[in-house]
Amino acid sequence: MSYAEFELDIPAVMRSELPKYFDSLQETPLTEANVRSAIPDGAQGAYLLFLKGALVYIGKTDSKAGFRNRLVRHLNFVRHRRNIDPADVTFKAVRIFVFSNFDLEAMLIEEYTKKREVRPVWNYSGFGSNDPGRRREGQDPAVYDLEYPVEIDEEIPFLDPGEHKLLSAVLILKNNLPYIFRYDTNGAHWSKGHELMRDLTIVVPDGPMTTRKALRLFLDALPGGWRATVLPNRVILYPEKEGVSYPGQVEALSKSA
Repeated sequence: MSYAEFELDIPAVMRSELPKYFDSLQETPLTEANVRSAIPDGAQGAYLLFLKGALVYIGKTDSKAGFRNRLVRHLNFVRHRRNIDPADVTFKAVRIFVFSNFDLEAMLIEEYTKKREVRPVWNYSGFGSNDPGRRREGQDPAVYDLEYPVEIDEEIPFLDPGEHKLLSAVLILKNNLPYIFRYDTNGAHWSKGHELMRDLTIVVPDGPMTTRKALRLFLDALPGGWRATVLPNRVILYPEKEGVSYPGQVEALSKSA
């Protein structure tokens, strides 16, 4: 016979070889500098996250954005959180040039769960999930967010001392905080803010600034009835009706007496 057909069983090869290849790599601290220096622009593949050496999350990316954006996004999910130090989080990443149509992430989770006899605890916990949007504020918080809620007493070096338009300061927080900061815009685009924010000013004092202190400045400038609510994975700034609360609410800040 002069003719035959051969098809490489990519899923079988991945299942057999990829975990061993990951095991041969060293963990690297999850910092933006390490991510950008280690991973080529546009690379695609799979990655592992570790907390104090324990495997906690397995992911993959086959999007054009690639590893860099995905891992930097994950870095934001461990910054400014209670009960976790970002310095304790490390990663391994493998670039994969040919993707098959099988679920690589599910395969790696299955293989490492068999090998280590425990499933990576951040998979299926809500880690890395998208912003649910204003209409879903009433949803129960994810497991990850309940265990590692946001911390508003972390120092924020990006809000400089001096006078600011309230809207400008609000936008600085929105663009720089590692978690979601959402606020009422009264129907305008988020960059336009609420009309009240456009005319009011605040004065940021000298010395260390935290998210809590910034929120207090915002609330004291705004009319009564506005409230900053700290939820497990985000902070929201809205005019609220008396007695309103949200599932998993950590605390609520209002105008100073």
